[in-house]
Amino acid sequence: MIIAAIIGIALMAGLGLLGRRQSMDTHSGWSIGDRGMSSITTFFLQAGAIFTSFTFLGMSGLTILGGISATYLPAYLVLGYIGMFLIGPIVWKLGSVFDYHTNADMVGHQFKSNFLTKVVAIISVVFFMPIVQVQIVGLGTMVSFATGDKSVGIWSMIGSTVLILLFVAWAGLRGVSMTAYFKDVAMVVALVVILIGVIAHYGSNGGMSSAISEMESLFIIESGTKTYGTVWFITSVIVSGIGLGAMTLPESWPAVLAADSSKAVSKNHVMLPLYSLSTLIPILIGFYAVKNLSIEKGEENSAILSIAAESLPSWLMGFVLIAGISCAIVPAAHCVISIATLISSNLVSDSITSDRRLLVGKGASAAILLLSLLLAVSRPDLMANLYLLTYAGLVQLAPANILACTKTERVNAKGIMMGMFTGVLIVLAFTITGYTLWGMNSGIVAIVVNVLVIFVVSAMTGKVERPQLVEAKVRTPIRPISPGTPGTAVRVPKRF
Repeated sequence: MIIAAIIGIALMAGLGLLGRRQSMDTHSGWSIGDRGMSSITTFFLQAGAIFTSFTFLGMSGLTILGGISATYLPAYLVLGYIGMFLIGPIVWKLGSVFDYHTNADMVGHQFKSNFLTKVVAIISVVFFMPIVQVQIVGLGTMVSFATGDKSVGIWSMIGSTVLILLFVAWAGLRGVSMTAYFKDVAMVVALVVILIGVIAHYGSNGGMSSAISEMESLFIIESGTKTYGTVWFITSVIVSGIGLGAMTLPESWPAVLAADSSKAVSKNHVMLPLYSLSTLIPILIGFYAVKNLSIEKGEENSAILSIAAESLPSWLMGFVLIAGISCAIVPAAHCVISIATLISSNLVSDSITSDRRLLVGKGASAAILLLSLLLAVSRPDLMANLYLLTYAGLVQLAPANILACTKTERVNAKGIMMGMFTGVLIVLAFTITGYTLWGMNSGIVAIVVNVLVIFVVSAMTGKVERPQLVEAKVRTPIRPISPGTPGTAVRVPKRF
C-alpha cells in the first residue's frame, strides 16, 4: 500500500509537470490557460474541481450519519449546472472582452468600484481557503488508513504539498488539466470497482434490500427541523445550488474563462450533470458500510476504504488508493491556482506588470499551501470547522455575480457591498452561536436579507452607469495586457 501511495503522488506530480506550455510565462497563460482550452479540457477541469476527496470519502461518511439526506449533493449539482449553463457563456464573453481573470474583476468593473473588487476578492479567499486544507487532510487520511501509520500520512501530506507547489508554479492551469484527465476517469472507475466488489462480497447477506428492511430510518428524510431533516435538506440544496450555479466558488472561474469559445462552456454544462450521477455510488456504498461494518464515531469518512479493503484484492485496493489520492491532489492544485489568481489579480496594485503579477501568483500559491499544510498537521479540526462556513459564506456573492451578468443600472456598488456584509455577518453569527432558524441552512436566511439590502440601499443611493459592449469583437481590458515574453503569443479567443 505504501508503494501505491508513492506511485499515486508521483504520478500526479509527473502529469502536472508535463502540462507546461510556453504561454505559462505570462500571468494569463499561467492562471487561465491563455483562454485557449478546448471543451474537453475544460470539461475535465470543471469535473476535477467539483469531484474531490469529499466526494470520494465524505459522501459515504455523510450517508452513515444522515442516511438518504446525503443525496443533497447530486441534487444541488444538477441545479447548479442549470445556473452555470445560463450565466457561464455570459461570464465567458464578458471575460474575453474585458480580460477578466476572477469574479472580483467582473463585479468590481461592472459596478465601477475598485473597492468592491477587493471586498469580493477578500471574501472569496477567506471562505474558500478551508477547501485546500480539507483536500490535504483527506489525502493524509487515505494514506494513513492504507499504511496503518498516522506518521506516514503526515509525511505524505508534506510531500504532496511540495509536489503540488512545483507543478502549479511550473505549469499553472495547464498542469492541473493534465492531472484532471487521469483523475476524473480514475475516480469513476475506482468507485465502480468498489461497488462491484462490495456487491459481490456482501450480496449473500441480503444486499440493499436487507439494509432497507433493517435500517428503514436511513432511507427517510425526517420531517421538521432535525439535523439532516426535510428543512435542512431543502435549504441545503437551494443554498449549494445557488452557490454553484452563480459561480461563487473561485474554482469555477478558471475553467470557464480558459475555454476557447462560449460554445465550449455551454456544452460542458449540458454534460456535467450526467457525470454528477457518479456521486450516487459512494452513497450506495455507504449503506452497505452501515449494514456490514462496525464504524466507530469519527471514523465515518474512512468507511469506504474499510469496506473496499474487505471486498477487494490488494492489487485492486492499490488502484483505489491511487484514484483517491488523485481526488485530493488535483482539486487542491485547482483551488490553489484559483485563490492565487484572486490575490495576484485583485489584491495588488493595478499598475504592476504582468511579469510581477505572475510572480505574486506563484508566491501566493506557496503561502496558501504552506498555511494549509501547517493547519492540516497541527490543527486539522480548525479548518474543518471553518469548512462549514464555506458554502454559506460564498453564496453571499451570488447576487453580485448574477447582477453583474445583467444590464441593470438600478443596483450599485454601495448596495452590493452592504448586502454582502449583511449576509456574511448573519452567516458568522448563526455559525458562532449555533442558532438555526427553523432548522434552515444559515446561508438561505442570509442571502434573502442580502438581496433585500442590495435593492433597498441601491434605491436610496442612485443608479450606476454600466460598461457597454460597444462592438462585440473589440477587446477593452480592465488592465494593460502584457505583449508576452519573447517567443510567446497572447491568444485571442476564437469567437465572442
